[in-house]
Amino acid sequence: VRAIENLVFVKGGSFEMGDFGIPCEIPSVTRNRIDWSPDVQCLSSFFSVKTGIDNLHKVTLDSYSISKYESSFMDMEWMRQLNNLPVADNKWDGYQILQGETIQRDSKEYQELISHKTNKIARTKLWQEAKDYCQWLGNVTALPFDLPTEAQWEYAARSRGQKKYFATNNGYRQLQGSDYYDPNTEYYIDYNDDDVNASTNSEKYIGQWPANPLGIYGMSNQISEWVNDWYSADYYEESPEYNPQGPKTGKQKVMRDASGAVMVFERFVTKPEYYTVSFRCSLQQKTPATIVNP
Repeated sequence: VRAIENLVFVKGGSFEMGDFGIPCEIPSVTRNRIDWSPDVQCLSSFFSVKTGIDNLHKVTLDSYSISKYESSFMDMEWMRQLNNLPVADNKWDGYQILQGETIQRDSKEYQELISHKTNKIARTKLWQEAKDYCQWLGNVTALPFDLPTEAQWEYAARSRGQKKYFATNNGYRQLQGSDYYDPNTEYYIDYNDDDVNASTNSEKYIGQWPANPLGIYGMSNQISEWVNDWYSADYYEESPEYNPQGPKTGKQKVMRDASGAVMVFERFVTKPEYYTVSFRCSLQQKTPATIVNP
């Protein structure tokens, strides 16, 4: 039930997917605070060409739903426990109780682990683990859960395709102790505690900072997320407009978001075996999910 309650319905529509450019000279003197305008002439990074996102292209998506949060360690642990799977390897978040051993669920160490992991983002070693969890969720709810496609992830992060650079409450990345230049006053302005909407802290808590305008959390966060797509640097050139699914095959998978510092259109690639990547599930149906009371 919680998985359904945490879904955000995303009305379908069209948007330009890819690097939509940045000003060649940034008035605020920081990439964390940029406003898009139609006269932008520079790509965000030379990596845009390397990963193919310089091929700005029209995408049209059907409506779908996506989780407002990354999946949590406890979500994964519940699934693993019900399926008689061992406790997930926990060493890749700087916290390991037993070196080289599997924690038993009837142990003191397990209780300590659970206490530490409350409200923590799930980590995977394999893309398949994320895929399996979302499909398991589909089996137990009888709903078409899956990983989001890369296009669905970006469309949601950009609040239905708006030209915002970060998936925060205002499109800026406002860090504790940082500032920006205001060309109108010609002063540098510090962010106060109420302004902060992102962090470089390595702690990965669910919903730690404000959601984007759609009500989705953590899409400009400190941890990458798996999406469903295989990777090809040329895919944006040949992508269909309607509901693109990514290449049919490949050797690498696409990740979105990384360290909170990357812009919402940037993509990263890795083999399907990579530690510390998280994920969120999506609901592949055109209508909002409903909870049927017994």
